[in-house]
Amino acid sequence: MRRLRGFTLIELLVVVAVIGTLLGMLLPAVQASREAARRLQCVNHLRQLGLAAHGYHESHGEFPAGLDQFEASSSPRYRGTSVFTFLLPYLERGQLLADWDYDFPLKNSQGGLAARTATALPILLCTSDDLSDKPIVRNGRYYAMTSYGGNGGTQSFDPALATCDGIFHTTGPASEPRPNQSTVSLFMITDGTSHTVLFGERYHEDGRFETFAARGWTDSLDSIGRWAAIGGRKSIGDVTMSALVPINYQMPVDFDRRAAAMPPISSSGDFSIHEQRRVCAFGSGHSGGANFAMADGSARFFDESIPLDTLQALCTRAGNEVTRGY
Repeated sequence: MRRLRGFTLIELLVVVAVIGTLLGMLLPAVQASREAARRLQCVNHLRQLGLAAHGYHESHGEFPAGLDQFEASSSPRYRGTSVFTFLLPYLERGQLLADWDYDFPLKNSQGGLAARTATALPILLCTSDDLSDKPIVRNGRYYAMTSYGGNGGTQSFDPALATCDGIFHTTGPASEPRPNQSTVSLFMITDGTSHTVLFGERYHEDGRFETFAARGWTDSLDSIGRWAAIGGRKSIGDVTMSALVPINYQMPVDFDRRAAAMPPISSSGDFSIHEQRRVCAFGSGHSGGANFAMADGSARFFDESIPLDTLQALCTRAGNEVTRGY
């Protein structure tokens, strides 16, 4: 009888090892390819936001406010309309503005999941951001989120400390740090539109920051970034960021190690400066940096190693700085 020859155990183990090695080499390549696609999609989103802002400028002779804000007699006292709301017609979502209530903005958040403010806009979400497309609930009102924010200059949050030297900030009778601040137009960007940021990314993952949110010292990052930020004095932090800290800045310590922070954190009041830094921070889930839209309508990726003074120069509209290579 003829004897059939099969694989020996050693041969089988060698084959399995080879397949495992090939898979180990293939998976990172697949993941890198997927991330490249997400990054490209994100660049396209920012480019469309830039074009929408220019469309608004062409119609109105100026860019929209970061948050056009007035003061009401009841809580929340500060109410207004955000930059992304103003851009809706230029993002092919003008139907949301058909019944938009500018005089009583909180009405736009009524209706639960059917509220106008609860409408998720794919163009405002980066798939590399740790952010759900489901609306959040704040004080019984529903809000959809965004992974992007307008350039608020050197510092955008807390609004009382805002430098207002970027493109977007609060305007209107309840604007801060001064009432009735004006909007920005292209002729005010004397540093050059190709050297001035218009929009950038926000990243919503920061485990150490969340330990402070869990103690009630701040809001979770998952609730910061409402595209229709219509109520609350600090709502400008939802729709703008700035160059107060480097790209992809993260909270340096968690709650249990707060005494080691610089400056040290011994109370929720001490935490405010750290909250300002994190809420202002541009960042992304992309490896090594974040995407930005520039005031000339282009979009590009900035490495997180970019010096802070260079980032600040790119975020000011009329600082007379030189940003070679950017």
